[in-house]
Amino acid sequence: MVKIFIKFLIVFSLLFSANALFSQQATIIGNSKLYSNDEIVFYRYSDLITMSEEEMGRCKVDDKGNFNCQFKINETTFLFSHLGIYRIYLFVEPGKTYNLALPEKEEKTEAQRLNPYFRETDLFVGIINIDKNDVNFLINSFDLSFNEKFDAIINDSYKGKANINIDSMINTIESRHSNQKQPYFDTYRYYRYGLLKQITYIQKAKSTSEHYFLNKPVQYNNTAFMELFNLVYDKYFIFFSRTETGNAVFKNITQEKSLYNLKKTLATDNVLANDTLKELVILKGLHDGFFDDKFSRSALLTIMDSLYFTSKIPEHLVIAQNIRTKVTHLLAGFVPTPFELYDSKGNLIKLDDFKGKYIYLNFCTSTSYTCLQEFTLLQKIYDKHKQMLEIITICVDKDKQDMSNLLKNAGYDWTFLHYGNKPEIVKDFDIRAYPTYFLIAPDRKLLLSPAPSPRENFEIQFFKILRSKGEI
Repeated sequence: MVKIFIKFLIVFSLLFSANALFSQQATIIGNSKLYSNDEIVFYRYSDLITMSEEEMGRCKVDDKGNFNCQFKINETTFLFSHLGIYRIYLFVEPGKTYNLALPEKEEKTEAQRLNPYFRETDLFVGIINIDKNDVNFLINSFDLSFNEKFDAIINDSYKGKANINIDSMINTIESRHSNQKQPYFDTYRYYRYGLLKQITYIQKAKSTSEHYFLNKPVQYNNTAFMELFNLVYDKYFIFFSRTETGNAVFKNITQEKSLYNLKKTLATDNVLANDTLKELVILKGLHDGFFDDKFSRSALLTIMDSLYFTSKIPEHLVIAQNIRTKVTHLLAGFVPTPFELYDSKGNLIKLDDFKGKYIYLNFCTSTSYTCLQEFTLLQKIYDKHKQMLEIITICVDKDKQDMSNLLKNAGYDWTFLHYGNKPEIVKDFDIRAYPTYFLIAPDRKLLLSPAPSPRENFEIQFFKILRSKGEI
């Protein structure tokens, strides 16, 4: 694990240096009094397999509604921001300035905010200073015509209507856009057409692979390229293992835990003769395998670590690290995502402040009846075990004052923190219900993930852990 972390730091430093060398500044400006004194945060996906969000920059909207955000980018980049019920997005090119027209402000309701399954509405944000050659104008106008045809064809396909002439439709759309030359847009159109053919089964996966990926450069940050790639190679290990030449895949992974042998088996697929594409397909297969019960997680981790230490492709190292983080950050035995949050007195508190103690971490809201019931039990557990056990409650109330009022009225004396300065912590810990509990060991690794609640005999399980370690 230490070796992986060290290599990640080295790779990150090299990538950062390279990007800084070739990067140019892009600027986003705008004015909207509806968002006065808010903070707008822009993100990108650090890779389009794990869809891990990476913050690119944040800007404070002044009291007159003005905002100005600047980024360093070295290629056309898909950026987005979470604004209430909306996820606004645009494509940003190096060296350009974008004057945004933000949507009407509409905050999430309390029910939407606490619902882990609520999905924001995607909105291609308006750009006031856009011109007809801008990649946003090109993609937006293309998507309007493409999606209209796409929806009609999908509906006809589901209804069993025959003689759907996909090629004719593509030629009609292409005739409107083929003279609009822009590298990102050219690739975008090409792979959107491939997506249409794949979804309507005009082309089978094998044919799509040969036509769209064989001997083609990998476009890691083109959303259309990666959308088709993710569809074609979805659960590829399982699919390929059913073929005559690929039946050794399970053996390569589960028994041999061998990246070398897995590559050798996949090389029998002529589309994967290219080492770069083959390695990317392996990463996609590893990612999917972690969320399937067909493969051993430890075997998948072994192969991924082998790929991480042998790959020469910087983008693949980022993807591998993101996969590892995504699948291990809540596994027992691994260190959870660190955080620093404010308590009711304005003190910034982090996990390392409680070194040497067990931590019973829980996520709650002051409006949850179950949380309020269990706080009484938590107080009893804390009074009994506070020499060895620290309890940390992370309040997900929208207003920090709600947490302060709760503590003032109830007088609980364990640690309460408000999630406000790091709202992504809810996603980091995959919180889907309130309350949710975790037990963290003195070495900061997860012991129980999730942990039982006080009403589910947590105290008995904690006693067994202490006894097994000879601590009582």
